[in-house]
Amino acid sequence: MLLFDISTTFMVSVCIILMMMTNETQTDDDDKMTTTAQPKDETCETLHNHNGAKLNILAVGRTPTRMLLITMDFYVYDVPIDSIDTAINKLYLRTKPIPMSEKYPVLFNDQRFQQIKDVIFNSFIMTDADSEWICITTKSSETRYPGINYDIKNPNVYYGWKFFDYWREVLISTIETCIYYALRHNQGNLEITRYQCRGGDRIRTRPRIIRLMSFRPICFDSTGQKITVERHRCRSANPVRWPVLKGFTDGGKFYLFGQYYIYIFDENVFREQGSSYPVTKRSYDSFFNCAGYIPAGQVSRSLFLWIIVAILLLLLILLMILWCILAAAHHHRRHRSSLSLDKKTARSGFEGGGGGVGVGPPRNRSMMLTHGLSMRSRLQTRKLSSNSKNITTKPGAVSCTTAVSGRSMPATVRTGFNHRASSNNPSNRFKSLTPRIQSSRNR
Repeated sequence: MLLFDISTTFMVSVCIILMMMTNETQTDDDDKMTTTAQPKDETCETLHNHNGAKLNILAVGRTPTRMLLITMDFYVYDVPIDSIDTAINKLYLRTKPIPMSEKYPVLFNDQRFQQIKDVIFNSFIMTDADSEWICITTKSSETRYPGINYDIKNPNVYYGWKFFDYWREVLISTIETCIYYALRHNQGNLEITRYQCRGGDRIRTRPRIIRLMSFRPICFDSTGQKITVERHRCRSANPVRWPVLKGFTDGGKFYLFGQYYIYIFDENVFREQGSSYPVTKRSYDSFFNCAGYIPAGQVSRSLFLWIIVAILLLLLILLMILWCILAAAHHHRRHRSSLSLDKKTARSGFEGGGGGVGVGPPRNRSMMLTHGLSMRSRLQTRKLSSNSKNITTKPGAVSCTTAVSGRSMPATVRTGFNHRASSNNPSNRFKSLTPRIQSSRNR
């Protein structure tokens, strides 16, 4: 009963805490407003609701340790690498975006960055042998300043690269060391190539970036459902014309951001030129998951409450285990008690039913002994009376006879209760008394 009361108390406590957690913390404003909805991430909403307007992404890509997305208005999402689910093609932005001035103050406050931040040609995420980098390039026709490279792990700014060609290229981030892809539109047809560091694999030494091959056209196959990369021109006469604005690779897939859709296909399209692979189109609202964020105060409060709930649940489980153990022990004792009672009942029935002398229970045995003594006493009394009548007396022996008669009762009683002191035959006792009677008569 006590365990049941304790368990009930714990359950009530858990329910109260869960109810507390469902209520939003009251604000300290003058209104004292209470809301059950988390604040919306307006920055993520600009990605989520993209509908052909200018894409609010400056750079996006993955490194061995993080997934980065930097917006055009210089906000940074730094999320775990498992934030992108390549199985369902969805990117979860679960954290609050941080202004670049707070996330990367060394980069944002650097004079070189301030000089080029309004004339950035391309920006992408890159990995080398030592660190992870944010690479920002400029175009020679637009500014005289070179680009910059920012070391994420060891905050420092280095001079970067400037683009001297007239093409409008879109650079695609990869997780491979000192490698990235480039896309361009040639008369409306989408083409692809690959760049690699030359003269070293450490970006801080500012190696030269070279193109590994000429641009190759991306084409639909004869079915129009799959794409392939051709060497010179599309054999199907059906080139791909997606207006790609940004992109990155992850998990062996391309993620290319167009005006209305995100195009997803296997990276082997480039590696196995001439082989066709299917394409998946995802809308922006289905690709970006803007789950909102929890303010810091609510995070700590929620964590504290969850810890309390976990402790209470563990205690409740321990109490339930203890109750089960006690219930099992009680059931075992009752089972053993019932077995013992059944054995005693069977023994009593067997002993009570026996007819042998000394076999019955102690009470019946004492009754049998008492009955036997009474029978002996009556037999001895009768024999004593018959013997007293057969005694031959002389004149003046009346008083002696009376004395014998008067003393015969005590003798009888003594013989009945002290049968061990006397002989087994009561007549022998009276024979021993005969000389005493005669001596009395001689007096």
